[in-house]
Amino acid sequence: MLLRGERCPRIVFRLAILYLCRSSLERASRCVQQVIALLPSILAADDEQSKSRLQLFIWSLLAVRSEYGVLDDGARLHVISHLIRETINCGKSMLATSIVGRDDSSDTGSNSKDTSSIHSIIQKDRVLAAVSDEAKYIKSSISDRTRQLEELHARMDENSTVETSNKKAFEDEIQNSLNSIVALDDSRRAAQQLVHEEEGQNVAEKWMHMFRTLIDERGPWSANLFPNCVVKHWKLDKTEDAWRRRPKLRQNYHFDEKLCLPPSSSSNEDTLPVNETKNSFVGHIPEQMKQFLLKGVRRITDEVISEAGENDAETSGQTTPIPDDPSESQHLDLVGDSSDQNEIVRDKRDSSSTSQETETSEVLMSVQCVLVTPKRKLAGNLAVKKNFLHFFGEFLVEGTGGSSVFKNFQASIKSDANKLEQQHKSLNWPIHVNFSPEKVISVDNTVSANENVQQRQLKHVRRHKRWSVDKIKAVHWTRYLLRYSAIEIFFSDSVAPVFLNFASQKDAKEVGTLIVATRNEFLFPKGISKDKSGTISFVDRHVALRMAEIARESWRRRDITNFEYLMILNTLAGRSYNDLTQYPVFPWVLADYSSEDLDFNKALTFRDLTKPVGALDVKRFEVFEDRYRSFSDPDIPSSSITWRSFYYGSHYSSMGIVLYYLLRLEPFTSLHRNLQGGKFDHADRLFQSIEGTYRNCLSNTSDVKELIPEFFYMPEFLVNSNSYHLGVKQDGEPLGDVCLPPWAKGSPELFINKNRDALESEYVSSNLHHWIDLVFGYKQRGKPAVEAANIFYYLTYEGAVDLDIMEDELQRSAIEDQIANFGQTPIQIFRKKHPRRGPPIPIARPLYFAPDSINLSSTVSSTSHPPSAVLYVSTLDSNIVLVNQGLTLSVKMWLTTQLQSGGNFTFSSFQEPLFGVGYDVLSARKIGSPLAENVELGAQCFAILQTPTDNFLISCGNWENSFQVISLSDGRMVQSTRQHKDVVSCVAVTDDGCFLATGSYDTTVMVWEVLRARITEKRVRNTPTELARKDYVIAETPFHILCGHDDIITCLCASVELDLVISGSKDGTCVFHTLREGRYVRSLRHPSGNALSKLVASRHGRVVLYADEDLSLHLYSINGKHLATSESNGRLNCVELSKCGEFLVCAGDQGQIVVRSMNTFDIVKRYNGVGKIITCLTVTVEECFLAGTKDGSLLVYSIENPQLRKTSIPRMKSKSSVSG
Repeated sequence: MLLRGERCPRIVFRLAILYLCRSSLERASRCVQQVIALLPSILAADDEQSKSRLQLFIWSLLAVRSEYGVLDDGARLHVISHLIRETINCGKSMLATSIVGRDDSSDTGSNSKDTSSIHSIIQKDRVLAAVSDEAKYIKSSISDRTRQLEELHARMDENSTVETSNKKAFEDEIQNSLNSIVALDDSRRAAQQLVHEEEGQNVAEKWMHMFRTLIDERGPWSANLFPNCVVKHWKLDKTEDAWRRRPKLRQNYHFDEKLCLPPSSSSNEDTLPVNETKNSFVGHIPEQMKQFLLKGVRRITDEVISEAGENDAETSGQTTPIPDDPSESQHLDLVGDSSDQNEIVRDKRDSSSTSQETETSEVLMSVQCVLVTPKRKLAGNLAVKKNFLHFFGEFLVEGTGGSSVFKNFQASIKSDANKLEQQHKSLNWPIHVNFSPEKVISVDNTVSANENVQQRQLKHVRRHKRWSVDKIKAVHWTRYLLRYSAIEIFFSDSVAPVFLNFASQKDAKEVGTLIVATRNEFLFPKGISKDKSGTISFVDRHVALRMAEIARESWRRRDITNFEYLMILNTLAGRSYNDLTQYPVFPWVLADYSSEDLDFNKALTFRDLTKPVGALDVKRFEVFEDRYRSFSDPDIPSSSITWRSFYYGSHYSSMGIVLYYLLRLEPFTSLHRNLQGGKFDHADRLFQSIEGTYRNCLSNTSDVKELIPEFFYMPEFLVNSNSYHLGVKQDGEPLGDVCLPPWAKGSPELFINKNRDALESEYVSSNLHHWIDLVFGYKQRGKPAVEAANIFYYLTYEGAVDLDIMEDELQRSAIEDQIANFGQTPIQIFRKKHPRRGPPIPIARPLYFAPDSINLSSTVSSTSHPPSAVLYVSTLDSNIVLVNQGLTLSVKMWLTTQLQSGGNFTFSSFQEPLFGVGYDVLSARKIGSPLAENVELGAQCFAILQTPTDNFLISCGNWENSFQVISLSDGRMVQSTRQHKDVVSCVAVTDDGCFLATGSYDTTVMVWEVLRARITEKRVRNTPTELARKDYVIAETPFHILCGHDDIITCLCASVELDLVISGSKDGTCVFHTLREGRYVRSLRHPSGNALSKLVASRHGRVVLYADEDLSLHLYSINGKHLATSESNGRLNCVELSKCGEFLVCAGDQGQIVVRSMNTFDIVKRYNGVGKIITCLTVTVEECFLAGTKDGSLLVYSIENPQLRKTSIPRMKSKSSVSG
């Protein structure tokens, strides 16, 4: 290969010179040899440029030899000279012109040859041309290299940019992946933390419940066994019945004894022993025992035990201190702010089951909201899940709890996020915002020192609440601060409704709609036909109007009472017990509070219901009318909704009015004191007299208040039962109980009964529609309101202002305060004149209107041989269930005027009755197992259970200590359950068929849950086709095991409406426990200490005890007050209630049926029999009596007047409710 061209010679020549000048002799010699070897190829070209380059190379070698030849003792000179000779020899053809005429044989390379001879070969012009060419080449190369370098730099910059971008993308991908992993882990940890906190809360509540069960007056560790003289204090229980009444009280474990002392004793409050402000039972437990019991249970302290599961401490004037120990603070976070357990609906489950909700824990929606209760407003998050609603409270809201709460919500999140961001900057770690506080703030206005007071005007808590979806019976879209931004959720098992306020109307409607859809889907999954009566609708304004029309027609037909109708209207109009600013409103119905007796036949006895309270007194109304005509406020916007003038500056319903009336009842006592700056108002301004309050409503120009529902069912709010020191009036008399009218005879119960009778009287029934027009109807607004003088301050009306578009926060807050504190007009339900109520139908309620119309109409003789006593009789749908002494079950048809089917009758009279006993639905057959010895078999041993799939008879008293479930369709035993340790002596079923209670000789009561749908268990035996089928109607394990008695349980009563299980015993006492929680409430002792034989409890909160030993009946209130007593003429074998709960029906050895009033025990009617001992009895929904006798006969007492037969008799009073 020839090395030609420009670049190779230049490189070789330059390297050769470089080696000769700079390298060692050895390397220089080796380089020369290599160059000599390349010379033939390099010098092969014969162009002028190559010749000139050769001339320059030889010239350069001469220059090098002259300068470096002396190196290495002259040896380098020879090397250089050798290269020169070889170069000249190889390039002699190119140098031919320079050596012409010379002798070729001459030794041109000898050492003796003069340097000048070599110079003579070199042509100067060629050297200069080569030098010039080299200069140009170098310049061109520099330019090229500069350009290449620039291109290289550009490519390097581009590659660097790409590399940086790829690196950043890679880092971002890694960061995102890490963030995702961390976020998932944080979410998992947060969810687990919530589960852990909820479990901790549940454990604390269960421990508290267990602890109090052990130390209460019927517990094994009680220091004060029942009966005792220990003073207890009580507060309102928020359990509601079907009429939305709250008649019960529960023990107040946080009562502040200092409230019973005059203010002058406040200086000594610090010297009071701690136990004096605690529950008396706890105070008598030795301190060492308490410490031992509390040790190790998730760090539960004595303070936590005193707080858990009850109303907050602020409801009794106490505060929750901030502990120094962080762990204690964390736990106080969980349970220190616990409210009534009645607010929380949980499934009965193990503590570990919370983490096993993988299938049903999917969050369908999570939204911020405020849980509104009378005592507090708790902001947090509501998670809607498939089978329950989960609310996680985060901070207590101060003030009205309006829209500003949600802005503070975001500010709290942002503030905490900024703090976390600063902490993570140095680590470059993904940020996970957790805005839940770590400390509990006391319930007063104390704020942690390390918080920004301007940003943190909120008090933080940690509280979980849970409500079962299947227990929801209605969801109402309602108002809060006159905005449709709230929903209220109602439940079917007497749990208090839940009131939730959201940031916007949209959120409220979406959440409410989703909850309704989730509930319907949960109860009626896909593939199962939906029962229209079982599904509900979201009650928005349109649905509420339809429901109001339905209720109106029921009221007109007298299917529901005035009280029921007013409660339905209040509910549909957005009035709620949870929001004191929208408390239910009821009218003053009486005007006579000075007479010794009330005469309901006089119109003057009643208040004029056609006028608002402000117009009742003529003289005072003149003042209102003058103000309305002469006053016009320019600041009030004039529109179709509002007026610049108004009659009344105050309202008929407000938070202050509610607290005024309920001053003596906790938690309203504490709320009143908080409203008054931590103390009671002056005694002369407090609620002290019914007559004085009514007079003030007629004369005072700033007082136009109406009543509240408690005036018609709850006497306890009229009594200072907690002995509060309410102050001393100007006349020197201390303020105590409310002064009652003379016709009340000093009895709060009689006052309530009379007031309720007045509400249900014919005068009020005929005029109540006028008051409804004023409060809920067409006279509420517009021209009719002006004509009726029913105009209030404009901010009490919905639509007067639009808070959503108001930008000025101070103005908005001021208007919200005005709305919250000075009254809100209910939602207008009716736009047209309300119709008048229809006339009474005596046949529909014969016991109430015409008890004389009921007579013995027929007798059905026994078909058994020999005849045996009827032990149990009951009606179910259109059937009569009978059980005889020989445990023979039979089911017969119950014929009414609405039942148009024939049947075989057996009558002892020739009259044609309206009711009768028809053919056998189920022929007589033996049931049950052999009875235990010494068991007194009676009606208490049987109960009827109705489920969606079948009807059953529950029986007990057999030798194997079990109770049995027997199908009424075929008489077969479908279940036998044995959990008691001795004979089961009595059974009771709740009205809704959800729970069964059993009492035993082992002194315990067990509560059982009824499975609404049968759970079928199939077990494969030896062959695939042989299956064993077991149907469970009752759960296999008890829901509660209730203790407290010292002897055999003899009688039972269970009520879902009252949320009570009441048990009577041979030890002479009856014990009250809550049905849903199994919590001990109170005990009653028979006045003579005799064993209890019979026990009934009415839906109106009355309890009747009967003892065979002294043949006495005793009437108690549901809150333990003895109301009346009566002696029976003989032994009573049956004590039953009418379906309305207002009458007690008794029968026994005398063969008579006696009907008594459940308010006074007065005898309403005595029905003579046929001289036979009555062994059992039931009252039908038509208020007929079916009585079984000792000889096996069945007596039918019913209406017999032929003139009434043409009237349609309602099969059952339809119950209007707030469900959708």
